[in-house]
Amino acid sequence: MVPVRKNGRHGKILDLVARRPVSSQLELAALLRAQGVEVTQSTLSRDIRTLGLVKVRGLYRSAPSAAASAAAAPPDAMRRNLRQLVVRSGVSGNIVMVKTAPGNAHALGVVLDSAEWPEVLGTVAGDDTVFVLLRRASQGKKLLRRIEELLL
Repeated sequence: MVPVRKNGRHGKILDLVARRPVSSQLELAALLRAQGVEVTQSTLSRDIRTLGLVKVRGLYRSAPSAAASAAAAPPDAMRRNLRQLVVRSGVSGNIVMVKTAPGNAHALGVVLDSAEWPEVLGTVAGDDTVFVLLRRASQGKKLLRRIEELLL
């Protein structure tokens, strides 16, 4: 096996998850090994995090990057992402809660963070719930309406 530099490895990882379903790090490591790239579990884990890969319905997918933010993306792209991920939502003060199917909260958190909406300080994602922290409590209902409009 010839050592592959990080950029080359990242390119191979992105190509693999774009071309075929990949459900685990073990499977991804095996696919890389078949292409002549030997990688440790810890390096692969870092690569996945660096590349912004998320698991959606049990398969690794590329998430929107900060460089290609959802705010700059066509409204249809944001709408499509939210429709695929959001189950229900609610608001309490300066926190908006958004429920997803199990395992999809991280992907939704990435989508919401990449939108770079000015009223959002950040998100915290669990397995099936994302909490969106807002700058002011008065912005909660407004953000909830924006999300709900994108779901229509």
